[in-house]
Amino acid sequence: MADRPIVGSSRSGVPRASIFGSSTPREPTGVLVTAAVAAVATALLFALGGTDPRMWACALFAPMPMLAMAPELRIETAAELAFAAFLIGNLGAWGGESFAVPLVTMLASHVAGAAFFALFVVCAAEATRRWSGWLAALVFPTFEVAFYYTLSLKSPHGTWGSPAYSQVDFLPLLQTASWIGLCGVMFIMSLLPSGLAVAWYRRRWNMGEWTRPATIAIGVFAVAILFGVIRVFLTPRTPSVRVAMIASESLIPESESSDPTDAADIMAVYAKMVKQAAGAGAQIVVMPEEIIGVAPNYEWDVVLGLERVAQMSHVWIVVGLNQIGRSPKRNIAVVFDPDGKIVATYAKHHLIPSLEWDYKAGSKPAIFDAPWGRTAVLISQDLDFPDTARQLAADDVRVVVAPASDWQGSEVIHQRMSVVRGVESGFSLARAARGGMLSANDSRGRLIASREPVHGEDTMAFGNLPIGTGRTLYSRTDDWFGRLCVIFAVLLMLRLAVGVLASAQTRRRGAAKRIKRPEGVVSVEINGPAQEVEKPEEPDPEIYRPPPRPRE
Repeated sequence: MADRPIVGSSRSGVPRASIFGSSTPREPTGVLVTAAVAAVATALLFALGGTDPRMWACALFAPMPMLAMAPELRIETAAELAFAAFLIGNLGAWGGESFAVPLVTMLASHVAGAAFFALFVVCAAEATRRWSGWLAALVFPTFEVAFYYTLSLKSPHGTWGSPAYSQVDFLPLLQTASWIGLCGVMFIMSLLPSGLAVAWYRRRWNMGEWTRPATIAIGVFAVAILFGVIRVFLTPRTPSVRVAMIASESLIPESESSDPTDAADIMAVYAKMVKQAAGAGAQIVVMPEEIIGVAPNYEWDVVLGLERVAQMSHVWIVVGLNQIGRSPKRNIAVVFDPDGKIVATYAKHHLIPSLEWDYKAGSKPAIFDAPWGRTAVLISQDLDFPDTARQLAADDVRVVVAPASDWQGSEVIHQRMSVVRGVESGFSLARAARGGMLSANDSRGRLIASREPVHGEDTMAFGNLPIGTGRTLYSRTDDWFGRLCVIFAVLLMLRLAVGVLASAQTRRRGAAKRIKRPEGVVSVEINGPAQEVEKPEEPDPEIYRPPPRPRE
């Protein structure tokens, strides 16, 4: 189909604009009011979907009001409203990022995110006016997936900020991650509002072919949901392991201390909690990240103490240690078996630049065989990166234990991100976060156990965790869908740019043909107002006029 503005509407006044400029007058007041309402609705839906996991439907439909209204606006107006809606709607995420991200970096990232969202809305609006409905519906989801996938490859925070994490509580859609990853979840959740918005606009202006984009969007969404429902309900039965996640909020500052007395106090608190967990039938106890600061002069005393805790309680324990008093520091997790032997040691791979700049990152996985199955260790932010989880899936890991540490505002998003890694790669997860949530989820993302810690108190959560079902299609095929969206986004952008430039050139040619120099005019006042030149009156051939009288 040729790249040209679609005409033939039975209504007058359909806005016409160009990405490279607009010659149309300002929108009528009624249109501006409606557009402002759409922007407010988009911002409100973003805010609700980003703060409460149960409001996943709000995040799902958040872009739709702005996508539906943008084709009726000038490019400048649509971009301004989309920018404001995204920026204001995502203000709730600022609190969770302010602790770990410098203020300037945080502001720049949110402004850039709002600018890209505005660009995607504008491109989708231009495509809606120019292309067939089904192709226009693909623009917004393709651009959004391409952007966030590319960002995740470069960001030190991995997939943090992806809109797909808003759908973690919507288990049927979440299962899409098991076959095309997080990018697939994002594409399907973005295609639905995009297709409906294109259909609404084309139906409103009687442009024809409005059912096809709606049918494609709803059909793809329905197939994904059906697949997800089947996958959740037909989960194979697997053995389970009794897990306990424990955390103490009473001695957090002491975990940075190099005083052996502080280390002894913390060990005493956790030894008591491990004994209680063992009495409740726990087979493995997971503790948070960096609960004890260990300097070289007393590090082995701490290790020997933890060995005795495991032996006396006769359980597997996973403990996070903060190796301080050296340069560089190390953030590690150590696994002890019920006999007190060290079976695995893991150093955190993905460090937070602003908080762990003086730490050394690890590079090797920590995988061990336990009575319930092959198990691995990850620490906190490692679960923000899909490739780290895929490496474990390649070694047939079925359970992941994760010491973690969160801060106010990040508890929900970090827990969501860890759940998605399990669905992507087919393992179950037990996560104990200091300052965050204690949770256990199976390989379908279902919550097995959960508890939020209370400030200044000791907290425990228990659950019978089913062993993961093993490798998924996504863990075998990598992020091919994300790369495909990047290529498709480039092609769509090139086609859109070529179409807009060709239309602009056609308009300029038409304007040049309509301008003719009147006969007898030898100069034109360029800076003055344009004046109509009067042509000499020509005789009417229907009226008889006698010939001129000859001269005598």
